[in-house]
Amino acid sequence: MLSFKQLEAIYWASQLGTFAATAEKLHASESAISKRITELEGVFGVPLFDRTLRSARLTRCGEEVVETACAILDLRNQLFDRMGKAELAIRRFRVGVTELVALTWLPRLVEAFQREYPGVSLEPEVDLSLVLCAKLSAGAIDFAIVPPVFHEATTRAVALNDLELVWVCRPGLVPAGRVLSLAQLAQYPVLAQAGKSGVDAVYDQWFQKKRVVLRKIYAGNSLVSLASLTTSGIGVSYLPALYFRDLIERGQLQEIALKQAPPPVPYYGIFRANDEAAGFSERFAQICVRVCDFAKPAELAVAGRLRASQRGRPKP
Repeated sequence: MLSFKQLEAIYWASQLGTFAATAEKLHASESAISKRITELEGVFGVPLFDRTLRSARLTRCGEEVVETACAILDLRNQLFDRMGKAELAIRRFRVGVTELVALTWLPRLVEAFQREYPGVSLEPEVDLSLVLCAKLSAGAIDFAIVPPVFHEATTRAVALNDLELVWVCRPGLVPAGRVLSLAQLAQYPVLAQAGKSGVDAVYDQWFQKKRVVLRKIYAGNSLVSLASLTTSGIGVSYLPALYFRDLIERGQLQEIALKQAPPPVPYYGIFRANDEAAGFSERFAQICVRVCDFAKPAELAVAGRLRASQRGRPKP
């Protein structure tokens, strides 16, 4: 007798390449995955994987079984969709987000998801954009919310919202009211995130097209620390405009006017189009479209103004 669990096991083992990754994906033990595959092999009386190799490589019979398993699982998911029970095919959903998403609209996303799919465990993971894309490709996450740094043809991308950035510095570092060319801007050290930031990758490409070379100082992976180092006067930086607008309004940062403003950075929700859960991912993307907003949450903005006012009070 065949079961959906057995079909899921062979499908995901074929996609992810190892039983360990399949176990992580299906929230099971590696021994349970191996048992399901062995049961399938017992049903058909032939080996489905070449066990002389380290990776889970299918035999010819295994490829035929996976092709049919994919069709069966797709029909199952279509039935769940039509009956308004898409979540029945999904037990856990792993979504990768950048730090900015975590700081801004991730709480609203979690709340909206829990209202719509209370029976599914949503598991957010915060990392740099290029790292998240690699994890999506490897099957370590199901969905990623990132700038346009993905390149695989097998992914589906849903446009969410544009991220507006603003160039800033410590007040007085750049003469107030002066409008800089890109060449003049490049004379200042530029604070940037270290590693694999998607926003930095997009801006690097833009400046390369303009034939402008920046002198970068890498300031770790945190936007908050990047803003703090900018207020200290170490260099200039480009920060999310809505999230850090309050620091400009309070005089902690000074906006730098440019003759040629860099473009906004689009954010996308991406997922594997050939995934058996692609339909669920598509609906999750529409939730993201509804709640995507890079403004600082109101409670954080109020708290920031309160701290600023307290710092300005004379000590008793």
